[in-house]
Amino acid sequence: MTEPHSLKKRRSEMLEAMKWGVLALAAVVAFFVLQRAVVRKLAGEGKAEEVRRSGEPATALVLDTYDTGNRVARYFIMTRLTLRVDCSTGSFETTVTTPISPVKQAEFSPGRTIKVRVNTGTREVAVDQPRR
Repeated sequence: MTEPHSLKKRRSEMLEAMKWGVLALAAVVAFFVLQRAVVRKLAGEGKAEEVRRSGEPATALVLDTYDTGNRVARYFIMTRLTLRVDCSTGSFETTVTTPISPVKQAEFSPGRTIKVRVNTGTREVAVDQPRR
């Protein structure tokens, strides 16, 4: 028994619609994966982790803070901090962008002293704050 022409046509249309649905879903997933990668790159996560692992403990005075408008994991606020770092090789000013929990945001307000890690050779700085 053969299918009527209308059923074949309908099945073909449904398969075509499913193909476009799968393609749209793949595009949405790719967009979010790319967005996350870009935010991580902007935050310098790889460098910061290396400095946190191998850097020298130091303190820094927060001179200025700025909410970049970006979020990590829809929760952490990407914050640009201007710091005056005091370490064993002297004092210097730098700017870092780091994810900060909204609960901890007040601890990073101007005038506060925070813990950081410093690569004394390159003067790269990472905020020494566990992500919770």
